Amino acid sequence: MASKQAGPSLLQIPLRFSIVEPGVTFLATLGLKTIVSLTAEHPTKPLIHMTRTAGIDFIHLGTILWKPLLDWKPIQDEVVKAALEMLLDTRNHPMLLIDPLGIHQTGCVVGALRMLQRWNFASAMVEYRSHSGPSKHRYSDEQYIEIFDPDLINLPPREYLPAWFDCEDGDGDDTDYEAEEEAVAKRVADGVIPGEGRRRNRY
Repeated sequence: MASKQAGPSLLQIPLRFSIVEPGVTFLATLGLKTIVSLTAEHPTKPLIHMTRTAGIDFIHLGTILWKPLLDWKPIQDEVVKAALEMLLDTRNHPMLLIDPLGIHQTGCVVGALRMLQRWNFASAMVEYRSHSGPSKHRYSDEQYIEIFDPDLINLPPREYLPAWFDCEDGDGDDTDYEAEEEAVAKRVADGVIPGEGRRRNRY
């Protein structure tokens, strides 16, 4: 008997889309739970219809946290912080990050994630430039990624951290995570409650 040959893959990754990490994906057809928009531009009607129909949580950070950029930074720290704190919480997965070109705001957020994951800067730049192409990358994006401060980010409770996020130090103990928990406890004691007071804009 002749064996059946597998047909061509029906899954085509769109231009400038890729999987950041498992659970942070690229197509609504993969059962998305959350879409995070990083731009101040309003979503299109087809996108709004799709999210409503599919029961996807659409979080428009660009509108919620928007304010004029007054310095060299290509994206506001508040947007990156909020996006990463949602991205690192598996209760929001599968998640899609979007912006108009899929380069600058998304590139900064994913680059900041790589710094948080302790990637070396050269590796983060290879990933960023592979999506920006030879002419679309910006020095300001790259500078932002290079100097991003991981201490801005409050990690979710340990049971909700993705399996791909390594919160342990090189010795295999939990020193880094315990230090983060102590820092979060201090911020709570000072009146800064991680994840509270952030309004979600749903359509």
